[in-house]
Amino acid sequence: MNKLPAQKVDGLIHGMALLQELASEARPMSGLELSKRLEMSPVRVNRLLKTLAYLGYASQTVSRKYVVGPAVHVIAAQTMKASGLLRYAFEYLELLNHEAPTVALGVLWKQKVCYLYHKSATIQIYEGIGGASLYDADNSSVGLALLAELSDPAIHEIYDDANIETLMERITETRANGYALLRHGEHYSMAMKIGVPSYAALAVSGIKEKKQLEPLRAKLSEYSQKIQEKGELKC
Repeated sequence: MNKLPAQKVDGLIHGMALLQELASEARPMSGLELSKRLEMSPVRVNRLLKTLAYLGYASQTVSRKYVVGPAVHVIAAQTMKASGLLRYAFEYLELLNHEAPTVALGVLWKQKVCYLYHKSATIQIYEGIGGASLYDADNSSVGLALLAELSDPAIHEIYDDANIETLMERITETRANGYALLRHGEHYSMAMKIGVPSYAALAVSGIKEKKQLEPLRAKLSEYSQKIQEKGELKC
């Protein structure tokens, strides 16, 4: 987790928090609702929303509520193109789709995992792109794989609650294994980081038989390395 700079810009921090909240919802939101969620004054939220709307990052509906504006879609497309991560990974995601019930590619965001790709056998490929909402990192193999790459102080800064002991046990096991493994009821989820330092993780889930884990672990290791190599070639 990045350290807070000595000369932080509060307006930028608040504006980005507001934009993040707006982008996380699939429905229009009022300034008052956003104010309550973010615990900001309605006056500050209104000023920020007007500024974001001026820049194209927010749009006001006929009901005077707000949704993300076209600039968000532009920067998202530019970011995905510049990063190339999903493009480099797609070949291997498709291969894993034939070997596991569910396949995912995700990144860590604070206490959450954001899935760039999350596809089960029952949905179409296009539905898998950005097809899952934010998910708790401590209950995700992708989240564990990426949390394990952080230092212990950084993890404690993200999770300041009393239940961190169980999480740290899982992280210690993940570090020792070199991959994350979770059991969800009757099935397993497994993930492996991509990159040094890691910037994403590749995962499979819905695995019901333990004997399937080692062959899939080998595939995750191979494919995550190939995705990393493709990214390095771009640089």
